[in-house]
Amino acid sequence: MPISSRVLTNDHRDCRLIKLDSNDPRSPLVVMQEGYAPGDPASRMRMFYLQRDGLWIDEIARSTLPESEVGAIVFESSSEAIKLISSLTGAPLIRELPVSETDIQTYMARARSGSPTDLFRQFLARYRAVKGQA
Repeated sequence: MPISSRVLTNDHRDCRLIKLDSNDPRSPLVVMQEGYAPGDPASRMRMFYLQRDGLWIDEIARSTLPESEVGAIVFESSSEAIKLISSLTGAPLIRELPVSETDIQTYMARARSGSPTDLFRQFLARYRAVKGQA
């Protein structure tokens, strides 16, 4: 499947809602979009998550945050996510965080360690641990 080379938007049609556990109909979810940040002169394709505050964050930058912030990109229901997506207007705002080469290597090692399904389930386990749900 070809990867589109497009700028990140706030358009709901460009967003994907991904359940963290595809086998659980009540699973929390994340909102993802592939694209490049507006104003990025290199037009580097990245995966972004939508945070609960309406900012987008690059998946590698997100991986550098402490576990206590894991809930910033998790929505308990699709209606909650859709409500936020529907409220976004104008150009997307991005939470920029410094990312080192070590951060990139650490992220890539984790990404290669399992299937997307496994990685989302691991993410869900960390989210539930932070929330105190086992």
